[in-house]
Amino acid sequence: MTHYETMYIVHPALEAGRLKDLILSVEKSMHNVGGTTTAINVWGKKKLAYPINKERYGMYILFQFQTDGKSNKEFNLGLDHNSNILAYLTTKIDEDSIMSDLPNLDNQLGLSSATQEERKVENDKNSNLDESDDNQEQETSNKNTETEA
Repeated sequence: MTHYETMYIVHPALEAGRLKDLILSVEKSMHNVGGTTTAINVWGKKKLAYPINKERYGMYILFQFQTDGKSNKEFNLGLDHNSNILAYLTTKIDEDSIMSDLPNLDNQLGLSSATQEERKVENDKNSNLDESDDNQEQETSNKNTETEA
């Protein structure tokens, strides 16, 4: 079996839940033609180099898979017929180019509750830092006032 990757660009208006459904349908179509998924990496929303279907932004997804190569034409035809996919490119890759240790799809899309909790903790830390900075500024201001008097 040979390793391939497909970089595809999805319409930017898709919400995270619908985007996940689209990614899973692309993965399912690969499984239907006899391939196996090795990695999915969501790069996120990026500005396109030139407009595609009057869109200036797109969601980039890198999909790595393993197949015999005979079914790539059928897989690419499915991508062609999906109106939410603006563009795609499938290339053959070496085995050492396969990504590993990627977070699961829910974490990449921000759908995981653990990810939301981590963001909340991070925001709380940042707000505590802001409060301590404000307290230090107030103390410095009080010291300056006492020094002047």
